[in-house]
Order: sequence, then C-alpha cells, then structure tokens
Amino acid sequence: MNRRRFLTIAGSTIGITCAAAMWWPKRWKYIVIHHSAGSSGTIEFLQQVHRDRQAGDPIDAIPYHYVIGNGNGLQMGEIASDWRRDFNIWGTHVSANNMSRNFLGIGICLIGNFEEKNVPAKQFESLVSLTKSLMREHTIPGRNVVFHGMIEGESTKCPGRNFPFDKFRNAIAT
Repeated sequence: MNRRRFLTIAGSTIGITCAAAMWWPKRWKYIVIHHSAGSSGTIEFLQQVHRDRQAGDPIDAIPYHYVIGNGNGLQMGEIASDWRRDFNIWGTHVSANNMSRNFLGIGICLIGNFEEKNVPAKQFESLVSLTKSLMREHTIPGRNVVFHGMIEGESTKCPGRNFPFDKFRNAIAT
C-alpha cells in the first residue's frame, strides 16, 4: 500500500472513530418506563433474571439503565444502576420488534407489580425526578417518554394498569 493511501485510510478511520465516540453518549432519543412485575428486586437479582432469560447475551448487565426500588431489596425510591449506564450501552428492555427503543432508549424499571398494586408515592417521585433530569440532559421531548406496553408491536401490560399514566405525563410536563 502506498503511503498516501495508508494515510488517507488511517485518517478517515480515526475521524470516523472520533465522531462515533462523540455521538455515542448523545444518541438517546427515548425513555421507556417499565415495572419489574415482581414484589422485590436488586441489581444482582435482575442480572440473574437477565442471564436466565438471555443466556447468549454477551453483555452481563441488567436490561435497564436505571432501577427504582420499592423498599424490598432496594430502598423505597432508591435509584440504582449498573455498568450499562456508565458506558451508555443499549438496553434489552423491549422486544426485537422495537430494536430502536433498545438502541436509542433509556430503560427505567420500577420494582413492583402495578397490575396488582399502586405505585408508592416516594417511588413515583423518584421516577418523575429521574425522568425530568434525563429529558433535560439528553433533550428528550415528553412525547418520546413511552410506556413499554404502549409501544406498537409489544405484547405486555407493562408498566401495569395501576400505573398513574396521566399523573406521570402531567408531572414530567412541568
């Protein structure tokens, strides 16, 4: 390979790599709200559930970027995360029908089953605070804050019929 061709290829590769590195943490376009559908949970528990369900996944992390505790495993309203968030790794929190929501969406999971119970006030407040902060940080409009079960192509009731959808929409709009 001649020197000019080598320098052109090397320079292009470095430029593309730098551009991608700058874009990567700024690519977030959605926030997807979930519930765990279980009564308790921790980061370690969710990692094990993910390992059991997605045995071939090379990313050994929880499928969400953030988890908000309900007092059973994590403290009430405690916001926790693992290394997926630290490195801006995509999540696996919706089905393959909506890969853009996995690749471009920040997943937030509330511990609890909101098909059976209401969202505790402190947990709800933490969700609103975190969501508003992420919306500001990543310039995500309210219309792009979505609920797992309301995404076209998903077949789940997540985050549950007792989730206060209207109250949440109003809270993140202010």
